[in-house]
Amino acid sequence: MAANQDPDEGRTVLDIRVEPPDLAATVLQRLRTKAEEPLHLAVVRDDLSALWKELKLWADFYVESEPDGVRLIIQVQAYRSFDRFEFKGLEFFTETEIRTVLGLTSRQRINRLAAEQYATTLRERYRLRGFAFVDVRITEDEEHSVLTFWVDEGPRVRVTSLDFVGNHSYPGWAPIRFYDNLVDSAKLELSPDSLRVVSGDPYSAEGVDEDLDRLRLFYRKHGFLDARVELAGIEFSRDREEVALTYRIDEGRRYRIAGIDLLQQPPPGEAEPTYPKSDVLTDVRSRVDDFYDFEQLKLDERRIAAFYGKRGHPLDGQYGRGIRNAFRILDMVERYDIEHALVWVTFVVEEGTPKSLRSVRIKGNSDTQDRVIRRELLAMPGETLDMDRIERSLGRLDALRYFQDPNDFGGVRFELLPIEGAQDQVDLGVDVVEGDTGAFRWGAGVSTAAGVQAQFVLSKRNFDLARPPTSWNPLEWFAQIRDSEALHGAGQELELLLAPGSEISLFSMSFYEPDVFREHQDTIGLRLQGYRRLARLDSFDLDSLGANVGLQRNFDERLAVGVTMRQETVEVQNPRTNAPDIVYRAEGTSELRGVRLNVNLDDVDLPISPTTGYRARFYGELLGGVFGADEDLWKAGVSHTLFVPIHRDSLERAHVLTWRSSFDYGAGYGRSGDLFLTERFYMGGSTLRGFDQRQAGPSQFGEPVGGEARLLGSLEYGFPIFSTKRAGQIRQTEVLRGVLFTDFGMLGLGLDDMGSPRLSAGFGIRIRVPVLELPISLDFGWPIFSENTDDQRQFLFSLSRF
Repeated sequence: MAANQDPDEGRTVLDIRVEPPDLAATVLQRLRTKAEEPLHLAVVRDDLSALWKELKLWADFYVESEPDGVRLIIQVQAYRSFDRFEFKGLEFFTETEIRTVLGLTSRQRINRLAAEQYATTLRERYRLRGFAFVDVRITEDEEHSVLTFWVDEGPRVRVTSLDFVGNHSYPGWAPIRFYDNLVDSAKLELSPDSLRVVSGDPYSAEGVDEDLDRLRLFYRKHGFLDARVELAGIEFSRDREEVALTYRIDEGRRYRIAGIDLLQQPPPGEAEPTYPKSDVLTDVRSRVDDFYDFEQLKLDERRIAAFYGKRGHPLDGQYGRGIRNAFRILDMVERYDIEHALVWVTFVVEEGTPKSLRSVRIKGNSDTQDRVIRRELLAMPGETLDMDRIERSLGRLDALRYFQDPNDFGGVRFELLPIEGAQDQVDLGVDVVEGDTGAFRWGAGVSTAAGVQAQFVLSKRNFDLARPPTSWNPLEWFAQIRDSEALHGAGQELELLLAPGSEISLFSMSFYEPDVFREHQDTIGLRLQGYRRLARLDSFDLDSLGANVGLQRNFDERLAVGVTMRQETVEVQNPRTNAPDIVYRAEGTSELRGVRLNVNLDDVDLPISPTTGYRARFYGELLGGVFGADEDLWKAGVSHTLFVPIHRDSLERAHVLTWRSSFDYGAGYGRSGDLFLTERFYMGGSTLRGFDQRQAGPSQFGEPVGGEARLLGSLEYGFPIFSTKRAGQIRQTEVLRGVLFTDFGMLGLGLDDMGSPRLSAGFGIRIRVPVLELPISLDFGWPIFSENTDDQRQFLFSLSRF
């Protein structure tokens, strides 16, 4: 087009002339530019673009200046349009696929100029699929008004070898690349899974160019700032169906960090930064004399953002935009000493002003009471905005599983809302999508442990006992409960279980109110449970009927102390001929009654799938004695789980080492000599993977007898496999995770007789599904140390918090 003639911009258009004149009427009626109106060159260009899109008329323009205005001349080049078009020579693609790719309809008329562009697009699509020598010609049949695309696909070229020359620091063999994928996703660029064109794939010149850029970026990220990567060789076979590629890499020197600095732009009106530079840089992991690592530096930027976030400086764009004077991370400044391969790095931030939380605005909770949501929020109005607490509050609400968005993980979104006239305050918007918290599940199955068993479960999270149906019609009850119009919204939990079976039958009902006295913070929860269990075990039959009533005080988000009263009637029947002595001693009906104390300490970053922190638990239980039951016994135990992040990849996904250990001990007293049959400790299954449920430990006549002292330990390495990112969050939400584990256990008849140790090892995966409350755990374990009396089981399925 003609150059933009600024002096004519805005002058009056005297007239508009179209060349050739026979197209004038068609063109003028589509122009927004009119005679006797000001000239706007951008509008003229848009008009000409519209002519091409709508009519496939290619046009240019120029302007003639006159004393009292301008004349606009539009030159149009018309191409004949054809009534039909067709494709010849298609083999790999169908004509329907080609029409879809090109955006053509069967009745569409096209001209030669448009056809040339379609042919170019068609060649590019073929080359992306490996047809490096494709040719597309166009012929015109003016008599029949048909335009034909002649496609000569040629051979489909596949890459037979992919060689690297000069990659001394990163060898290209598969084991190293697989290790890199596990340890650091930043190194994925060098692996065959991340390169666009690899051995066995169709050859694509565009893909090779992209891979060259990937390799250059990979080396730069890891400190080889002068690295050069080029395609050194491309050799086609004689039949042109195969190609060998060779990349030449000149790594150059690897730069080291010579200095790390921080440039803080103070809040508006302030002369000095809010925080000392040395304090901000405390959590930065990069060190002077380290090799330059771009991904590590980006993680350090996030650590700096976390430092400010804990002190009331929300990161701009996190949980919405529009917050004035928010914290911002600007581009790092790097200064190089090429002669000595050194780089000085300066982080640059705009501090913004610290914010406090004015209020919390909740919406979307059409059925759930506000108080249910507010008691999960760790950030309190009137306090300094702590972004770490905001993140953990989101995790706590997600863990409830009351809210579900079918298009996302979780149904809770946070947004920081500015307040007019108060730049140092924000509101927290909590937007929830009510989920289906009720479920009726039924099914049947068969297993070696439980035999044939049917199961019917009615569970209701976010239950509300004080909101009964409003109708006397049972059909309307069902409809109101199904639509969350009744018995819903107070954050209570109800579960009814009916599981009849050939070997084991279980019937239970439980109710939990997490905030009996409406305290919202430091709550007291009430749990009620009734159950009956019928079991036909290998050495005896068991019938137990019981009830529990418990109160739990939550002192803060970490510490909870609970007391539970227990009443249970146990009947041991029909001992088999191979039954252990302890079964015969328990034969008949026994009353168990007592109290249990629980202390739970939970300090982790995430309620589900934690990456750092610990969980500790202590319990003590006293049955009989002053409670007047048939059996006198006591039990106590302590357990802990420690989560240690040993590495975080470029997506901030943690590789976590998890250490679990527990010790349980119990004994009879008074009238009871041993720990009662149903109160003994066992190993196997979920407590010791690689062994069958309860089948590792002391036995008599081939049947397990359990023990009075048990020591368990587990060491597990977990690593991310696949994740996704939710709107507003910095962290990734993990969907698939792998684990490697080893389990240890000892079970004895007493402290002085702990028996021989058991040891197993294996691997597993963890799958997080949005509609499930807890992640799915699939584990495969194999015993290393075992006894002949132990039963083994390699596969274990469970739902767990990780």
